[in-house]
Amino acid sequence: MGDDLVGRGHALGQLRDWLAEALAGRSSAMFVSGEAGAGKTALVRAALRDADADVLEGVGVEEGASPYGPVVSVVRQLRRARDPELDDPTRSALSTLIPELGAPEGPTGRERLFDALCGILGSSARQRPIVVLLDDLQWADIATLDLLPALARSLEHDAVAILGVYRSDELPRGHVIRRARSELRRTGRFREMLVELLDADATEELLRRRLGETPSPSLAATVFDRTDGVPFFVEELAAALSLDGRLQAGPAGLELAGSGDVPVPESVRDAVLLRAAGLPRDAWSAVLSASVAGQMFDPGMAAEVAGLDAWPDEPLRAGIVVEAGAGRMAFRHALIRDACYGEIGWSHRAALHRSVAERLKSAGAPPAVVAEHWARGREQEMARRSFVAAAEGFRAVHAHRDAARADRRALDLWPEGADPAGRLEVLEHLAGCAELAGELGEAIATWREAAVGWRRSGSPMRLGGACRQLAGALELQGRWEDALAVREEAAGAFDSAGAHAEAAAERLASGAHLRSAARFGPALEVLERGLADARRAGRVDLETRILGLEGNVRARMGEGAPALDLVRFALTTALGHNLTGPAAEIYQRLADSLEHAGDYPAARETYDAAVGFCTANELDQPEQLCLACLTVVLRQSGEWERAITVCRRVIGSAQASAHARSVATGTLGTILAARGQAGRARPLLLESASLARRIELTAMELLSGWGLALHAKLAGEADSAAESCRAILERWAGSEDRHYAISPLRWASTLFAERSDGDGAGACVAALGRIASDSPQPEALSALSHAIGETAMLEGDRETAAAQFGQALDLLRALDVPFERMESERRGAAALASTGRREEAVERLVTAHRTALRLKARPFADRIAQDLAALGERADRRLSPSAARQLATAGLTRRETEVVRLVAVGRTNREIARELFVSHRTVEMHVQHILAKLDCRTRADAARRATELGLLRSGDPPTTVWTAWHLR
Repeated sequence: MGDDLVGRGHALGQLRDWLAEALAGRSSAMFVSGEAGAGKTALVRAALRDADADVLEGVGVEEGASPYGPVVSVVRQLRRARDPELDDPTRSALSTLIPELGAPEGPTGRERLFDALCGILGSSARQRPIVVLLDDLQWADIATLDLLPALARSLEHDAVAILGVYRSDELPRGHVIRRARSELRRTGRFREMLVELLDADATEELLRRRLGETPSPSLAATVFDRTDGVPFFVEELAAALSLDGRLQAGPAGLELAGSGDVPVPESVRDAVLLRAAGLPRDAWSAVLSASVAGQMFDPGMAAEVAGLDAWPDEPLRAGIVVEAGAGRMAFRHALIRDACYGEIGWSHRAALHRSVAERLKSAGAPPAVVAEHWARGREQEMARRSFVAAAEGFRAVHAHRDAARADRRALDLWPEGADPAGRLEVLEHLAGCAELAGELGEAIATWREAAVGWRRSGSPMRLGGACRQLAGALELQGRWEDALAVREEAAGAFDSAGAHAEAAAERLASGAHLRSAARFGPALEVLERGLADARRAGRVDLETRILGLEGNVRARMGEGAPALDLVRFALTTALGHNLTGPAAEIYQRLADSLEHAGDYPAARETYDAAVGFCTANELDQPEQLCLACLTVVLRQSGEWERAITVCRRVIGSAQASAHARSVATGTLGTILAARGQAGRARPLLLESASLARRIELTAMELLSGWGLALHAKLAGEADSAAESCRAILERWAGSEDRHYAISPLRWASTLFAERSDGDGAGACVAALGRIASDSPQPEALSALSHAIGETAMLEGDRETAAAQFGQALDLLRALDVPFERMESERRGAAALASTGRREEAVERLVTAHRTALRLKARPFADRIAQDLAALGERADRRLSPSAARQLATAGLTRRETEVVRLVAVGRTNREIARELFVSHRTVEMHVQHILAKLDCRTRADAARRATELGLLRSGDPPTTVWTAWHLR
């Protein structure tokens, strides 16, 4: 019973409380740790004894772990106990780990395997609560430890308690348990418990219970000094001292016999060996053989290794081993096994391991287990082969870290010069597993070593494959220059092997990246070589993709109609050959090319067609990219509400690539920044900028940088905004971009001018001049005129400034780019007013103000209203009633204005619902909309913001606020 535990009352209570929470679906995982022999497992079993749940156990093994070994044991116990019904997909997925379920129906992905394991536990827990007890986790395979966070997240609301036990003194710095603990902490439903060693009083009480009499103070002190309060050592020492003649009764209790000179075991090992000293020779030999076989073992095999006909009874009676069910036995404690194993001489130990390995191999044991015994038996060749086989088995079930570890062991044992091709293949397997496990540094080094080996062996096809993989790993690390060089080497190797299609694919990948990085000249060079490869290979799919990309690059360089014609030709060819994947890609290229030509309506229409094409053909990832790119066009053309909706759709999609996510987060962040919603904008913009830098997506480096500058300017951080604008100029200078920098540089010229920074404004003029020269589109020419107007204003040439701003507006007349027009109108009005042309200035400001309201760009509307006020005009007099209401209420509806009034005077949602005769949930919805529109996090912030905007008047009774606005 739990009452037998000494000094564990508090810990036992904590464990039982946690179990009650976990089995009620309010918690999920706990790790119990402590030194070897501290009583961790005994404590856990005592806590579980009265639990109203099925306890399923799995144990980590030191002698070569099988993939997901402890979890497989748990599932097998569950099937024996309940025989849960399994649908075909779940059965197929689990059969990759549990052969008796039948053959899997094709490959099973890692996520599907994890879902199946979580599913069988979750569904079973809904019938009766489950405790998953995983002991000796310090020896468990890495795949099991990687699975635990996924289990905890998936089962956090189910009646499943995950209880892990491990030795804290066997946990090196880089042990995977540390990573598992970090992941589990992020679930928010993870606890840890350290089982401390016993103090002197508890040690004396445990000694009293095991001896059956009270020990003398001197004996208790001796035992505590020897054991340091390790419960298992105390018990073993008590058993050793109970032998005949070692203890005697004294005046203060039991004491050492004689004059106290009876030797006391110095270690757990000494105490265990004293217990075993009375075993017959054959029984001791069997125990030694069993200690080689493992913590849990087949007694028949252990007896056979010891040269016996049958397993003897004496070790069981002596308490050295216990029955483990299903014809298996186990050492009563891992420390007992350690002590026995340590008594075997080195040469004899190796022989025993070889004998165990032979029998395990014949019995069909997992290769990982067999490999460990061959290695300890100094059979390097057999061990190497077994580790290779073990790695293959681990890879088959997506246990990539375990596979990498087995591959490393195999390579360590590889004889110099033996089977070089086989060694290179193992290197490739190791590199692939390291990459899948997120160990990019090791993956890159290993792929590079494999590439060197294939190069020396004169195997161009294998060299090309290794270089391709190396390039992919380098890209994941953001080392794009290295990756491009390696891809070119891969293409050259494939060409040498006559694999021209593979070479074309590599050059297409390089060209696509160079295009995204706005390095158009190098992109065309590599695409020219790729096109020749595709044609030599007779691959129409690759040829159309390369032509579509080439046309898009040329469109970005400002080549106009010929570039568009090339993209359209590629699209027609792809559609004519029913190449759906290439056609979807080229659709996006065509829309992008139209955007760069300044034809936003056609670009929007083409993106919509591309999305429909992707949807019809179930091309999820290309669809998300098309949607993301569409948002840039929508933002530019003033369709901000639709842009916001589409951005959120992309951000919420699991199919969105890093490219698509960078575009969507950056576009949404820029719109929110322009609307003054700084708190929501900044995290999105920072994410977009980070992603864009990592994948070298120049467009979003420029546009997210602009969004951050907008955010800083509107937050009153003009110095930070100017710094962001200088960063935009620097990034643009290192690219060949001729489109995405236009709007940021137009806006930056105004920022610099308003700060009287002639150098900054001049730099914008120079940059826009180069863009307009290379790509003389109306949008670029307009931005150049705008920037020249800013420099003229700085130089005091008001007439020239007014003319340049007017020209900027004329150039935009055929383009639907309202934000850019609004800014040129605002600045043009300033120039006109300075020349005495007040009425013209007012008209431009009124038009700009209406645009700002339509875009819901409140900060810009406020700024323009101030400019009008400086000219003696009120913005609301020139507005329609609906526009005036929007201005007065910051975009809040009439009902939202009523709600914010009541929030400001401290009403709760329920009180507001009663006063307005609406439901509580309706009020909650209104409050969320108010917080979003006012860019506030709390109700108090919303009340302050409403006061600043004039929605609440100081001194007015709260109930008159709406009436006061309505009557003015």
